[in-house]
Amino acid sequence: MIRQANGTDAPAIYTLVCALEETVFPQEPFLAGLNALLKEPSHVLLVAEVDGKVVGLLHLRMEFQLHHCGTVAEIMELIVSDAVRSKGIGAELLGEARALALRNECVQFEATSNQKRKNAHRFYQREGLEQTHVKLTEALS
Repeated sequence: MIRQANGTDAPAIYTLVCALEETVFPQEPFLAGLNALLKEPSHVLLVAEVDGKVVGLLHLRMEFQLHHCGTVAEIMELIVSDAVRSKGIGAELLGEARALALRNECVQFEATSNQKRKNAHRFYQREGLEQTHVKLTEALS
């Protein structure tokens, strides 16, 4: 089952995002940020449940971008628990996010993925996304 996340999903979301980034984030600022995002209309957090347990997360940001002269839907995070990976849950989350972007008249649907996540790149390409950009970053802290 795919549904919008709520505050009770915070522990599962925290676990999933820490796994995605292979780190342990400080809980207090993470949860404060999550609670703020849950109230932000331009951000949608979808969770996948199996047997009542949250096993996947997709965070979608939709915002007007000048260089597209329209609203762009960008996947900020997408993670499925190792225990249920390769069972179609990621594709279900992606499909729901794509449908949401279309309902909100977005002109583009995109995702950014760390270079080391080769399996994720194959997944996105298999699901119809194309690699058209290069993302450059600089850590500030």
